[in-house]
Amino acid sequence: MSRNQIDPQLDAQIKGSRILIVDDNQSNVELLREILTHDGYTRILGETDPRKVPALCEAEGFDLLLIDIRMPHMSGFELMERLRPIFGGDYVPILVLTAQTDQDTRRKSLELGANDFLTKPFIAWELLHRVRNMVEIRTLYRRAADQNRELERRVSERTAALTSALEAARQADRAKLDFLSVMSHELRTPLNSIIGFADVLGSESMGKLGNPDYVEYVKLIEESGKSLLTMVNNILDYTRGSTGSIELQESDVNLPQLLTNCMDLLAAKAEAKRLAVTAQPTPSLHLRADRRRLREMILNVLDNAVKFTPPDGGVWVGAERRGDAVAIIVRDNGPGIAPDLLGRIFNPFTQAERTLVRQHEGIGLGLPIVRRLAELHGGTVELTSAPQQGTEVAILLPAERLLG
Repeated sequence: MSRNQIDPQLDAQIKGSRILIVDDNQSNVELLREILTHDGYTRILGETDPRKVPALCEAEGFDLLLIDIRMPHMSGFELMERLRPIFGGDYVPILVLTAQTDQDTRRKSLELGANDFLTKPFIAWELLHRVRNMVEIRTLYRRAADQNRELERRVSERTAALTSALEAARQADRAKLDFLSVMSHELRTPLNSIIGFADVLGSESMGKLGNPDYVEYVKLIEESGKSLLTMVNNILDYTRGSTGSIELQESDVNLPQLLTNCMDLLAAKAEAKRLAVTAQPTPSLHLRADRRRLREMILNVLDNAVKFTPPDGGVWVGAERRGDAVAIIVRDNGPGIAPDLLGRIFNPFTQAERTLVRQHEGIGLGLPIVRRLAELHGGTVELTSAPQQGTEVAILLPAERLLG
């Protein structure tokens, strides 16, 4: 905006600015007041005793100070020193009135906070231009400060709202976990009964069932019950891990032996798909860990590899030192994981298959449970995958857990 296009609102703010004239000569004060009033300034105050100015500035806010340098009782230099802590971080321009034009006076004035000079005797148009420039800057500064305060207020309100929403989400998440925990716990008893009685019926220990098909049906009931019980146990494990109610029962774990044991448990499932499950050369590592939980982690990762690798594929299992960690690695040459799914693969109930017709069982808790249990051991889980390039999952446990 040019000088010829004056913003009426800005001009009104400028002319309404509070201006304080400090000069021990009353006639100078009146002359300055007259010139400024004639130009439209409406809020002008004069003071001939500089000793009263600090208290005046503390009681009332000013937008511009016109200060004489040579005054009795307190010089303009001393006054500016006294005013500096009063203004603090606020920007209040000071126009120095002086008959001295030497370099020391100018230098000291600038060091003490002066923004401009006006040499006595002054010319009216020069005074008005300098005053206008300084008050306009002050007005724009106040606008920016007001906008910043308003922005800070909005940010504060938004932050409070987000904090409240986050707390509500946490409470909802905790309620969900509590519900899942109770539900899983209550389902285990009837499921164990179903599995137990199905086993009794299937063995025909109390007499023949009659129709041979009944034996097959009972076996299906038992297998379905076991599958459902595994899901329930997974939900219960996840909720316990999320609420921190799992206590590790640590012991000396022979890692190569545990890996072999896990491979044996899934050998039949892998053989049915003609998968080659290969043990990589593994050093003789012993860990201080919860054997049951470590076995559960390995089985979850290995089961995923066997489950998602197509027939005639391969799965590799091994362990190695990797920096300051022990890495338990399961790698496959399966279809891999899509990039948009990688970022949330560790979220609970996330399914690798996104179609309505799914080929594989599971409720999407395997990897989240693995990560929870790894974190309980002070470790983490890293997953590397790409479409049609297979997947590698590494369970990383701190090297401090090595024994021997």
